[in-house]
Amino acid sequence: MAASKSKGKLVADLLYQSWRSHAPPPRINEDELGTITPLLLGSGAGALAWANIRDSKLGESSSAVELHQAYRLHALHTAAFEDDIKKLITLLRSVNVDPILIKGWAIARLYPDTALRPYGDVDLCVRPSEYAAAKKACESPEGQKYVVDLHDRFGRFDDLTVDELYDRSQIAKLGDVEVRVPCAEHHLRIMSSHMLRHGAWRPLWLCDIAVAIEARPADFDWDLCLGRSRQTRDWVACCVGLAHQLLGAEVDDTPVARKAKTLPGWLISNVMKQWETPYATSQPPVSHRAAMGSYLRGSYLRHPRGLFADLRRRWPNAIEATVYTGGPFNALPRWPFQIGECVARTAKFIARLPRALRDRI
Repeated sequence: MAASKSKGKLVADLLYQSWRSHAPPPRINEDELGTITPLLLGSGAGALAWANIRDSKLGESSSAVELHQAYRLHALHTAAFEDDIKKLITLLRSVNVDPILIKGWAIARLYPDTALRPYGDVDLCVRPSEYAAAKKACESPEGQKYVVDLHDRFGRFDDLTVDELYDRSQIAKLGDVEVRVPCAEHHLRIMSSHMLRHGAWRPLWLCDIAVAIEARPADFDWDLCLGRSRQTRDWVACCVGLAHQLLGAEVDDTPVARKAKTLPGWLISNVMKQWETPYATSQPPVSHRAAMGSYLRGSYLRHPRGLFADLRRRWPNAIEATVYTGGPFNALPRWPFQIGECVARTAKFIARLPRALRDRI
């Protein structure tokens, strides 16, 4: 008797090439669909799953009713968010801020149906010189109507600068409003970095990467996408590889095909393990009871056993630890990078401790 598949493998099998207009028949049965439906709904992949099963026998299952409802709900949210995006960008341009929209609608527009790719906020990047004006506009009575995540840089995990992002950016039409979005090369790079920094816990992120790979323009510049550093090239290649190996994205005509087909086993198994954890939409699967900062506010002082239990649960996943420490995605064991992240984060916590304790006095 064949061994049963893990929930992570079932999620991957159901979402296999699901972003395509003509996806292959689902690779799972009705019982297996019922097993992973809570994971699909919780991760925001319910609508995409519905699109993949609606024309099959699974479209008549009880789970299909829940997935169809998710699609309907996402369709309503998509219409509302698209209206918000147009109004928000118009508001920012009225104060001479020209934002770039990243992720969200910027990638959803490449799906056959934008309702297949839900998002919970509007991610905007602005020039550092325009950040204060943008922040003020977003905090105004009008701006507070919208859920905005405002950025003026990408942090230490990517060598892409805001100037480079703007120089290569493009204009996409959303109704009668022009929306500035990253070029295809930068957007794939940004989404790859974002997914790895967050441990690749959300399957929808990998679907985004698969969509970006297969929808890329004919003149796509892989050198621009992969960036200048060996580290960035490694990250993008690994994400392309995960999209290929888990979801069936076509990569044969890419310069990273060899890497994409020879990923380390720990990376694939870690991603599928993340996909097995129940979570609320857009919230990562965190098991610890409170943030480390709670220690300073008295939570752990009152319940010290909770601190030690949470320290055990805070053992970082292999992907996040590799990114945090700047390690390579090779076949070597991950525990040195996981220990390295724990040491680095603990050192930062201890460094902040004296000042935090003084603030409590």
